Amino acid sequence: MPELTDAALAYVDALVGLFIFFGVAIILYSLDDVFVDVVYWLMRLSGRIRAEQSRISEQALLERRQRSLAVMVPAWREEAVIYEMLKTNAVHSATTIFFVGTYPNDVPTQQEVLRAAAELPGNIQLVIGPHNGPTTKADCLNAIIAAVGEYEKASNIKFEGFVLHDSEDVIHPLEFPLFSALIGEFDFIQIPVYSFSRSLLQMTAGSYMDEFAEFHNKDLFVRQRLTGVVPCAGVAACFGRRAITTLKSWRQAEVFDPIALTEDYDVAFAMKNLGLKSAFVLNPAPYTMDIPRGTDQVQRIVAPLAIATRENFPSDYRAAYRQRARWLLGISFQGASKLGWGKTLAERIFFLRDRKGILSGIIAIIAYFLAFNALAIIVLGALSEEWRIAGYAMLNPTLQLVFLINIILLLNRLVQRMIFTTTIYGVGQGLMAAPRIVFSNFVNFSAALRALYIFTWRHKMCKEPLSWDKTSHTIPQNAEPSEVK
Repeated sequence: MPELTDAALAYVDALVGLFIFFGVAIILYSLDDVFVDVVYWLMRLSGRIRAEQSRISEQALLERRQRSLAVMVPAWREEAVIYEMLKTNAVHSATTIFFVGTYPNDVPTQQEVLRAAAELPGNIQLVIGPHNGPTTKADCLNAIIAAVGEYEKASNIKFEGFVLHDSEDVIHPLEFPLFSALIGEFDFIQIPVYSFSRSLLQMTAGSYMDEFAEFHNKDLFVRQRLTGVVPCAGVAACFGRRAITTLKSWRQAEVFDPIALTEDYDVAFAMKNLGLKSAFVLNPAPYTMDIPRGTDQVQRIVAPLAIATRENFPSDYRAAYRQRARWLLGISFQGASKLGWGKTLAERIFFLRDRKGILSGIIAIIAYFLAFNALAIIVLGALSEEWRIAGYAMLNPTLQLVFLINIILLLNRLVQRMIFTTTIYGVGQGLMAAPRIVFSNFVNFSAALRALYIFTWRHKMCKEPLSWDKTSHTIPQNAEPSEVK
């Protein structure tokens, strides 16, 4: 049985101090979550959320004139998925052309694009950029936009919308008609992005299900209402022609900042500053797309969910934290130095919300470590009177108050996450959203350490440029949605 020593007493006292310090830090880090929760539910209870939603019926979308759209797909080493993506999605609209941006040193991806283009020659164009890859996705997109301009001149056509998608996306059949219907009213439109349903035990992939379900059904509404900024998700996003020409003129021939790692995030603030009109659009459709349990094929499933793009987010832990590290590098480091901290209180709140990720995962893991230590002291206290006496330090009134507030905040976070996951994926996945919050914090912890290492050591100390840290993608085979089930 462990003997109580002066060192153990000192350890417990230090543990109490750390508990209070990090407990207060978590409370401060949670204030923006509570703020967004309160604003959202007030908007929902007042009917404002419903009033701001688009409600164009499927029939009305299909009966309207379909505008010409250019779909821009940046691709670096996507030979495993790009053919399936193009074969699946390029058939949705006769007035839509996919421009796939590749690199001179990525011949396998070029060959797969050409294979798809041979089957759908009127809907797919291969673009080979001027630089060897990888550069950044922004640089690749700029090359695509230049190629679109050349295509317009040669074909005597003007695209009315420019749509962003990635090589693993499965596009809702009503997405292009929705963009076509709204692009005359807005300069930029973002619709939701959801993960395909994954098994209950896929914790990494499941964390993406939870986070995107909540962010694209709650956070974006609040952000749009309070700041006027609609963050671009990089996929399922449509720029009007005026947005493209205005951004190109402002940046002197380039629409996206070629050094930005999160060009989608960066461009949203540029559009706000240029007076362009943006909208986050939830437009319900009579069916959604998903992969039902027990099958491996995408199906149109009867469910009144918003028109949204679906994709398989990373299921591998390493791929997930590397992807999130890139997001942190672009938003927390590049964003802070380039965009500042805003002019209004609401802007500052959301900038802080975006950038706190670099520390929130680290703080959460330290909190888990402290909680494990507290549990160990409780167990030892049940076995030894000496450890029970040492454990009395845990009855510190300040510690108890901080602990109570943290429990309330945690319960709120669990309930919020479970509500939105349940809305998209059902009760089973909604219940799993609770333990996946804990798992997600470990992914975020690894991502934060990687981002800090890349930025402070490789970029600042070793002067390496920040480049596209590619995520390996997958797409369901035979991904073209079957009939409504």
